[in-house]
Amino acid sequence: MTNLETTFTDISGWHKNVHYSTGGSRSKYITLHPDTSEEYFFKGSKETPFGEIRFPTEFWSEIVSSKIGQFLGFPMLDYNIAYDSYHKQRIGCISKSMVDNSINQLVEGKSYLTGFDERYNAEKDKKGYTFQFIQGALKKSDFEHYINNIIEIIIFDSIIGNSDRHQENWGIIIDFSYIKDVFDSALRKNDEGLFGYLKKIKRIFKAELLLRAINDKTADVLSNIIIPSFAPIYDSGCCLGREREDSWVEKAIEDSQMIEKYIQKGESEIHWEGHLKKRKHFELIELLLEHYPNETKKYIHRVKDKYNSESINNIIENIDVSIPQNLINFKLSGTRKKLMYKLVTLRIEKLIKYL
Repeated sequence: MTNLETTFTDISGWHKNVHYSTGGSRSKYITLHPDTSEEYFFKGSKETPFGEIRFPTEFWSEIVSSKIGQFLGFPMLDYNIAYDSYHKQRIGCISKSMVDNSINQLVEGKSYLTGFDERYNAEKDKKGYTFQFIQGALKKSDFEHYINNIIEIIIFDSIIGNSDRHQENWGIIIDFSYIKDVFDSALRKNDEGLFGYLKKIKRIFKAELLLRAINDKTADVLSNIIIPSFAPIYDSGCCLGREREDSWVEKAIEDSQMIEKYIQKGESEIHWEGHLKKRKHFELIELLLEHYPNETKKYIHRVKDKYNSESINNIIENIDVSIPQNLINFKLSGTRKKLMYKLVTLRIEKLIKYL
């Protein structure tokens, strides 16, 4: 459900789930809602190996991007404000888990890419992370139609200037609730034969065997008992000038040439086959328009139809309104808000001109 009003939640007393690792380079952990026991992810801003907070406003970029994406019709994971008095970064963003580990799981893009080419090393082969490579990996797993979702993500990233859409920042949710239901039924009926078979199948969803199974004799069985869906857009905090110091921000909001130069320099993490260097965000849009005109224009048209600069401004200006008076020092500065507004509106207007 679309929710453009940002909420504030004090999670100081919530139970931390220390048994699961969240990965990534940002300060984050899994916490459980005290009433429902549902999993939530708390994230601060990126920290250096020495524990220094590298980009203090990064979590704000995550929240703003989430709300603007929802307003423009993108399928977003919803992020809001959270406060933990016991954590080093007392304030950050929180999102409800996309999955319930008992019935489904998120398979990140990295798994599909390495399943497609086991020689691929995501950490070393940055240039190999191309749109075409993603397409090939999806096709091998019979998910070729999800390339449209990748196009949609690239368009969204061009609006916020996201520079870090790496292999773990998109994925497919595999629903295996049907297996669970049949498994539980077999257990109740004490059907040892079916029980043994389903136990083997069930393990597939808890291990790396999942991708192998898609490509072997188990595939026919799996295709009838799993329900895949492309995950909502998540982890989009590397954007909106979060890496710029306050002194630069103050100058940029008064200098249109600085803003334009900054936008033009923005690069996508997703490469394009045949080009060794990263492509600029709008260079990638131009390539998509050339090779996938119908799909690309469809998403740009949606942005155009929903775009309203006044609404964008209201979202950004009110992004921190729910923060209590005693925590006003954590609010986003007025200059940061102005920068975000200018970056988003200028990028959208640039994008719409391609129609």
